[in-house]
Amino acid sequence: MIPRLAPGPALTATGVVAVVRGRRADRVADVLDALVAAGVRCLEVTLNTPGALDGLRAARDRLPADVEIGAGTVRTRAEAEAAADAGASFLVAPDTREEVAGAARDRGLRYYPGALTPNEVARAWDLGATAVKIFPANAFGPRYLRDLAEPFRDVRLLPTGGIGPDTAAGYIAAGAVAVGAGGSLIGDALDGGSLTALADRARALLAAAAPGVAAR
Repeated sequence: MIPRLAPGPALTATGVVAVVRGRRADRVADVLDALVAAGVRCLEVTLNTPGALDGLRAARDRLPADVEIGAGTVRTRAEAEAAADAGASFLVAPDTREEVAGAARDRGLRYYPGALTPNEVARAWDLGATAVKIFPANAFGPRYLRDLAEPFRDVRLLPTGGIGPDTAAGYIAAGAVAVGAGGSLIGDALDGGSLTALADRARALLAAAAPGVAAR
């Protein structure tokens, strides 16, 4: 049986992973710091963000040890290895690839591969996923997640895509271990937008997820 790591305590305690994806590098550190100050404890920096590895490495050195920092949009073994070297504690992908799963196992990292259909969910779990990222979640909504969760009761599901404070609770109630939030959370913060507004959105998202997390 392929070994499987449990989700990190920061993710399960808050029920939220913030997905930081942008077109410029100069605001990544400020955005990460604002999210942490607002209470977010699980951060994903996507590798298609300029300077992602440097930003991830700097964040790992700067932020508190209880903050989990990982790499997103990891699609090759080389990217997985580079993320591990930069200090990532988990890998997230939009799809499921055996080479990335193998790299995660070899480096002792949590792995959140992307899937949507039942067959894709089963394959991702069989490859040792920590939880399966259901993406794009907003294409079908919480009811679809609930339908997936019923036959896959042993599979941890992490819906991502278009989730905000108004929908997060529905996904948690439908069986999600946590929710991933990117554009709806980050907004224009990486392009010079208000960090105060970002912090407000983060607190609202955490508050929406909290009742479902506490009820487990």
